[in-house]
Amino acid sequence: MLSASAMAAPSGVTFVESPIQSDTTWTEDGGPYRLIRSVAVEPGATLTIRPGTEVQLAEGVSLTVRGSLRATGTETRPVLITQSAASGRDLRWETIRYNGSESSTLSLRNTTLRGGRSGITTTSGEGAVTITDSRLQNFSVAGLSANGTTTPPVTITRSTLTEIGGHAIRASPSIGAVEEVELDSTDRRRNRTARHTLRLAPGVGVSMETIRLRYPAERSVADIETGSLRRIGLDTDNDGDIDQSLDDAVSDVSVSGRHVEISLSHSTYVSSRDRLIVEFDGVVNPRTRGVYPVGVSLLERRIPQLSDGVHAMYVVGAETTPYAYAPPTDLTRVRGITVSDSEFEEIDGAGLFADADIATGIRVSDSRFIDVRGDGVAIRAAQSEGSFRGNSLHAGDAGIHVETRTQTTLVANENRISESETGIRVRQSERRDRGVTRVTLRGNELVDNDRNGLEIQSETSEGELWLTDNVISENGEHGVALSNWAIRNGRVTGNRVLNNGEDGVAVNSHVVRNVTLSRNRIAENGGDGLDVFVRALARDFVATNNTIVDNRGHALTVRSDLLVHRVTVAGNRLANNGGAGVLVSSPLTHSGQLTVSDNVIAANGYGLVSRGTLNATVRNNDIVFNTNTHVRPPALDGVAPGTGLYVAEGSRGAILDQSDVDAPFEELVANPQLRQQIEIATLWDDTVAVLRTDGVSHTRSTAEGAVDIRRVDDSLPTGIELSYGEADADRYRIANNDVYGHDTGMEINISRLVTANATARIVTDSIRTVDAESNYWGAASGPYHSSILPEGDGDEITITNGWVDFIPVADAPIGQRYRRPTPRLSTPSTAAAGSQIQLSGAESAVETGSVLAYHFVVNGTSHTTRERAGLSLRMPNETLTVALSVEDGLGIDSNESATARIRPVPATATESERSTEVLEAPADREGERGAASGTGLLSAWGLLGGGCFLSALFFGGYGMVRTVRSQPVPLRGLFVQLLAGAGILVWLVAGVVGSTRLVFVAGVAGALWVGLTAIAYLVATRA
Repeated sequence: MLSASAMAAPSGVTFVESPIQSDTTWTEDGGPYRLIRSVAVEPGATLTIRPGTEVQLAEGVSLTVRGSLRATGTETRPVLITQSAASGRDLRWETIRYNGSESSTLSLRNTTLRGGRSGITTTSGEGAVTITDSRLQNFSVAGLSANGTTTPPVTITRSTLTEIGGHAIRASPSIGAVEEVELDSTDRRRNRTARHTLRLAPGVGVSMETIRLRYPAERSVADIETGSLRRIGLDTDNDGDIDQSLDDAVSDVSVSGRHVEISLSHSTYVSSRDRLIVEFDGVVNPRTRGVYPVGVSLLERRIPQLSDGVHAMYVVGAETTPYAYAPPTDLTRVRGITVSDSEFEEIDGAGLFADADIATGIRVSDSRFIDVRGDGVAIRAAQSEGSFRGNSLHAGDAGIHVETRTQTTLVANENRISESETGIRVRQSERRDRGVTRVTLRGNELVDNDRNGLEIQSETSEGELWLTDNVISENGEHGVALSNWAIRNGRVTGNRVLNNGEDGVAVNSHVVRNVTLSRNRIAENGGDGLDVFVRALARDFVATNNTIVDNRGHALTVRSDLLVHRVTVAGNRLANNGGAGVLVSSPLTHSGQLTVSDNVIAANGYGLVSRGTLNATVRNNDIVFNTNTHVRPPALDGVAPGTGLYVAEGSRGAILDQSDVDAPFEELVANPQLRQQIEIATLWDDTVAVLRTDGVSHTRSTAEGAVDIRRVDDSLPTGIELSYGEADADRYRIANNDVYGHDTGMEINISRLVTANATARIVTDSIRTVDAESNYWGAASGPYHSSILPEGDGDEITITNGWVDFIPVADAPIGQRYRRPTPRLSTPSTAAAGSQIQLSGAESAVETGSVLAYHFVVNGTSHTTRERAGLSLRMPNETLTVALSVEDGLGIDSNESATARIRPVPATATESERSTEVLEAPADREGERGAASGTGLLSAWGLLGGGCFLSALFFGGYGMVRTVRSQPVPLRGLFVQLLAGAGILVWLVAGVVGSTRLVFVAGVAGALWVGLTAIAYLVATRA
């Protein structure tokens, strides 16, 4: 088994070049062991490597394990499996290849593998691979690569994978999830130049920026260039023709050795039902007959996205039997990969990449993905199931990425995914078969990712979503982005969705049904807090006990292109959002049930906006002060910002349910010709008709959730617009609400009759009344209405179409009384240019709660503070105009501003007295303020200085007169000068410490005294 060359071998090296056919032990004393050719541990044999042993593999050499391998180092004496002694070149060994039987094991403990192409490669699905407390370092392809048709159970515990040129763990047996790959040639003759056409059906959706083809020889592709590419694109309907061309997206075609690379200018997604077609000239056939494999790889960010086993075969030689490539008949499987308490760093690809028809039993826990260029974990499978707990992931693409064709189950608990492109991405692209996407997230942190925190996209799958106690914040786009065919079941509870760049939660689906959101906090997002848009049906949707505040868009929206039914919004706090507190809308008028109760809807751009749903109840809500002035509200057609309640019909048609009316549907239509068309169409008792102006009218079954469309008749007029339903039960009921503090308290826009193209009329109730009794409108006298209650002092009610009954009214608030806060602004009236000044709103008042935000506007520039009531500025050499408005804890703003002006003074002067101003600055009466403060001209110091100066003037003037008359003077001139100087000095000192006017007076007095002294001198000398 062992051979050694005493003369050629370095001292102590044991060379290995023979197969290991019986149990063998390698020890530290017998090493290092150097494999100079590929060696196998044969079936039934076990190779045991003891602590401290070093094993060296020469370039290109593999150690194949058909029996068992046990490397058992210790923490202080690890086993080392590495390259041969350094020779100045990167001479990589190939791999440790596991091809064991059911009784085989490959076990590494306290072992370091270093310097190969792949650390471990599995080609058998039997036995088990276990790696514990070990290190896989510096591999060019993969740390662990699972090939074959099925992977064996793999367990990695407390280990490190680092400096990996590809995927750290690559579980991609055979061709992975690829459904079909073909390569056609226009000329099969030897040594001839041919045109090749590649067709690839990925089986599971895949993104690509580069297509790489690996030919058997360099000479085959040496002449290919950009002009060789004839066509490239996607066949979306499987007819062999390109339906979506990518010609314009090609940025480069290059050849390197035997590789051809076609680079695209942007990432392109190939769905599970698409076929990629690439056709190019210039391929030179080999000189010998045969069947030649061409490796096919799709790359995203230079990272392979398919299994390494994907090959297209082409035939060379006319005598060769025609060859048709048939993919493996057995499904490829990845099963039982467990990673725990391990570390991934400096990984060029994904941390864990699984690509198979079926991928199950993937478990990753308590591991750290520190520097991973691709996905942290990437799974491509027709069917998949994975669980992730307690991991920390930082990845160049998604932290966890699942690509599926039919169904997937993903469970993630207590993970932190940050600084990645997307936190968790689940994507399903099957177009024919319905699948199920089950996602359960609990206690995760999806924070600070470039795009979305959680992203789920599907073509045909029904989603089941369970989100509990997650933090989803500070992501560049949406916190949660769901784009599904249907969401059938969901519970979103106790999550914090905060400060994301766009919507907090964005749902775009055909059907949303049986979904509950409760106890979530959705705040400070750049778009809507919660936006649900469906193309068919929103039903049994409940939002209860949520806090949705401080978002720049709407707080909560439910919008449907068809039906909204059994939607409940209850017990929520919806405040200080830029748009509506609640927006429920359908373009088609129908009797969908809507309940809005026990909510606080305050300080938004709009209050409650409802369109199209007539069977609605709005009860026991606080709808107050929805006049948010600090965010520009998103536009709502026909609704003015500052409206408390807006109730309107659908603007583009109606849905009539024949099962709920006594008369046949056709009797409701006045036009006989139209009645005949409807009778021909045969409207059954359980059928509803959808009559719309923006598309083709159709019928559908009243069966709950039915979405299949049957057209009635192309000639059926689509201009029919129904304002409201027929039954008395279909009423809009608004009761026991507090509605006040708005520009418009409520607006009603529900027409009473419907006409279309002057050819048909659907006759309904002659008058449709909104029942709005027993609400409080901000004043005991009730709301203002121009004809019903012109003496009302409360919010105004306007009627564009329809009618409203709001008598009787409540004469006092039904719930808590809300009031606007009062701003009080404290500023200096003057300040030296360049000095630091303080603006304060600390004395602002609110009746309940506290002031939350202070909005200062200084010379047109806004400054908002939330943590403190003051603002510090450097005083410019110009007058400052300051305004202050405030918000309370709900976001109710003060509506008016306190204002003040601050004037600059010379740098030698000091700041004067401070003033507190409310709503408007008081008149500038500095003299009065100076007197009151004890430092003005009439103060003690001002009078003392004045007495001295006036005495000097008197005695100086009197002495001058006596001097001219040659009479003795009463006081000597020096004494008079001292008296004048004393007065001027008193004024100057008092001005410096008090009123700046005394400084001015001292200056004027000094100049005057100098002038008078000069005149007296001239007069005296001439006399």
